[in-house]
Amino acid sequence: MRKCVNFGSILCLLGSIVAADAPGRTAWAAEPTEKVPVVLWVGGFAHDFEAFAKILSRELPKQAPLRIEVVRDAAFLDRPASQRPAVILMDHCYQSADGVMSKQQKAALLEWVRSGVGVVAVHASYYSFPEWKEVHALYGPRFIKHEKVDQYIVGRYVDRSHPITKDLPETFRLRSELYQSTPLPADCHLLATATDEGASVAHPSVWTRNYGKGRVVTILPAHWPDAYDVREFRQLIANSVLWTAGRLEK
Repeated sequence: MRKCVNFGSILCLLGSIVAADAPGRTAWAAEPTEKVPVVLWVGGFAHDFEAFAKILSRELPKQAPLRIEVVRDAAFLDRPASQRPAVILMDHCYQSADGVMSKQQKAALLEWVRSGVGVVAVHASYYSFPEWKEVHALYGPRFIKHEKVDQYIVGRYVDRSHPITKDLPETFRLRSELYQSTPLPADCHLLATATDEGASVAHPSVWTRNYGKGRVVTILPAHWPDAYDVREFRQLIANSVLWTAGRLEK
């Protein structure tokens, strides 16, 4: 008696194998999973934040299971605990917290992270609110200065075993500005350094840190919108969001 072969099931199985083995895929890619709720906080001066928001909100969910809500002010910090995101993806540049955040919102941000909400701070977010000392405890070091604004930088991953970086290319190249910082404290974990293209002096560029129960990733490159058009750089951001949410452990 001839057995009936279900070709649909076979094709589905083959597709799963290909997806799981495809180079550059992260661990979650082989099977569907619940999307991570992310607030993408943009705004401020000296950058095209609307372009950043458009690219990231459109492209990151194609590379990771993320549900991204774009916000342009700090009002989301007034929400009750039940409506908190898993991760705050910061991409802003504010000279001062005055007029941007209330005293209650500033306290809420720090309390959320201490209680486990992740933070991924991209580029100028690391510089934002320079007079607010407490928020810079999220990152560890402090901004000193940046080099030429319209310059290509080359990043190199110094830890290829970390869940964020293990599936990424060894280097990345972006049009940005090179940030210089105070030395990384011992409780920061360096993932990547960067140099101006053609130069030899490397500076910390990507690192992680814990703040209470919250995981924080600081990513310094990305001054221009075309930096976000680099798929591998977006994957660094996506992997960082997944890791701070506790969803990228292997």
